[in-house]
Amino acid sequence: MRAALAAVRSLFGAAACSLALLDEGGERLRFVAADGAGAEAIEGTDLPVTRGIVGWVALSGEPIAVAEVAADARFARDVAEATDYLPSVILAAPLPGVDGDVLGVLEVLDPARGDEVVLGNRRGSAAELALLTTLAGLLAPVADAGLLPDGPGR
Repeated sequence: MRAALAAVRSLFGAAACSLALLDEGGERLRFVAADGAGAEAIEGTDLPVTRGIVGWVALSGEPIAVAEVAADARFARDVAEATDYLPSVILAAPLPGVDGDVLGVLEVLDPARGDEVVLGNRRGSAAELALLTTLAGLLAPVADAGLLPDGPGR
């Protein structure tokens, strides 16, 4: 899974990428894999589904682009500080389950901007979120099958 997250991070030209999965009760998220800045520190971290941008995505089932995370009340600053990396921008998309539930969340931190164009003319939040949502959908069957550490195995 780290190789897949490294590919996602590279595609977005991002500082970091992570995958958090919901526990079977749907009450907690655990970061099971990550690549880039703060990766080692975030892996294994768990938090209530009611916390952070990642929790908002898990609860709402909607992707989100947050351009100024420091100004967003949903941002779990203490979690970011524990990784020694404070992002400015977060893109996040839910991993959809077969029966429509949310399995977890795929996040990209600080995707490239301006002159650092990686995705060509498809830049911008709508295009980025569409791509991230597609990638989350491709990773979902792996998570759903329980092939990841701490996966739901539903």
